[in-house]
Amino acid sequence: MTELELKFCVPDAALVSLRESLLARGARRVHLRAVYFDTACGALARQRLALRLRLEGRRWVQTLKAAGDGAVHRLEHEVVVRGSSRERPLLDPARHDGTEAGTRLVAALQAAGDPQLLEQHATDIWRLHCELLDADGCCVEAALDTGHVLASGRSAPIVEFELEHKGGPVLGLFTLAQACVRHGGLWQSTLTKAERGLRLRLADDPPRATKARAPQLAGEADGATLMRALLQSALEQVLANASELRPDAGNVEVVHQLRVGLRRLRVLLRELAPLAPGIDAAWAPVLSKVFSQLGEQRDHLAVAAAVRPLLQAAGAPLLDWQAPTAADPVLAVRAPEFQATLLAVQAMAHAGNEAYATFSPKAVRELVAARLRKLHRQVLRAGVRFEQLPVEEQHRARKQLKRLRYLADFTAPLWPMRTWQRCRRRLGVAQDALGLHQDVAVAAEAFRLQAETDPRAGFAAGWLQAHQAVTARASADALVRLKGVPVFWR
Repeated sequence: MTELELKFCVPDAALVSLRESLLARGARRVHLRAVYFDTACGALARQRLALRLRLEGRRWVQTLKAAGDGAVHRLEHEVVVRGSSRERPLLDPARHDGTEAGTRLVAALQAAGDPQLLEQHATDIWRLHCELLDADGCCVEAALDTGHVLASGRSAPIVEFELEHKGGPVLGLFTLAQACVRHGGLWQSTLTKAERGLRLRLADDPPRATKARAPQLAGEADGATLMRALLQSALEQVLANASELRPDAGNVEVVHQLRVGLRRLRVLLRELAPLAPGIDAAWAPVLSKVFSQLGEQRDHLAVAAAVRPLLQAAGAPLLDWQAPTAADPVLAVRAPEFQATLLAVQAMAHAGNEAYATFSPKAVRELVAARLRKLHRQVLRAGVRFEQLPVEEQHRARKQLKRLRYLADFTAPLWPMRTWQRCRRRLGVAQDALGLHQDVAVAAEAFRLQAETDPRAGFAAGWLQAHQAVTARASADALVRLKGVPVFWR
């Protein structure tokens, strides 16, 4: 069976009111005590599998979970196991034979050098849960989990709110979730209890950045199939990295990958809008605002790292400028408006074909090819006169190049791959060149402003301003060279 479930972290201020709201709807309490298993080398965790035995009240249930098509979709298979509440029954992986998740389990164990399954960590949870039914017939199980994860003699608290789709129109799940984040200040997290236990056991819990994974896409895809797959791919990266942001933690790479995911998502919503008429124009400014807020901190660090070696080689007396006050990335991502917008996009990603325009596979390729050709022409035109463009226009050309790169990455499986790798390499070279040019321009302006109060910054400001001619020339050359590269979308 499949599971569509949304998980949320609950701020302290919302915990009491959330508990009272569930009790008012007839919620019941149940004690859940679970033990999670894996091989000594973590073979299941590497394959995104979770295998547990859980005592639910007075009955034991063995459950296997595996990653599904997106960040909030999972494969799940449960088996009720005979046993006493006082004695844990034996684990038996064969109970999941014949299921898709079970097939993945067998493959993971066969690939492991030591396939013996060992107890890894445990959870002790009190769950307050009830079923909610909306006017359209959507049934959702709401559950508030409070308790602890236990591993290696250590424990960590768990306070989670879960909404699991049980039946009826799936839109109701996301509508309910939006109400929760708007009125309760909850924020979505894709971090599972199995992952929490693994990190606690390893005593290793730094923020972990997630890079983009290629969408699950066949060559012949109609409009709905294509858009759902691409949205799922972008959302998976966004949600995974947003879930890792924590106060007072090393978030630099996580913020970078979150911004990459947001840019990919924004490219989809902009360039492939004809495939999904339900795209709300209000989403774009919300996503753009958070993207910019995240960039305030990340860009300072990245730009400083890019220009520091140049200034050092030039003998500059000052290698860094004073960092501006940046928006808190944690607060930016947990803001109710942003969380509600992500849920609205997720609703579209899980909607049926009725939410999408009718595009045959051929029509999809024609649409995508037209978008790629337009972006390609814009980039080539910018390359011819790049050195004469104002800084703002140069930055616009860089954004067009990024849109071309991401859209090409997304949709390459729609065509034969023989020309894609060469095209991709050249696009990457051009993107790097324009990126360095933009970094130099940003740093030059930052040093110029600081020179008004700190004379040591004057040398760096002047040198970088002059150096922009060098990086502009390199950027123009990289863009012009794209003209001779075969493109796969013709």
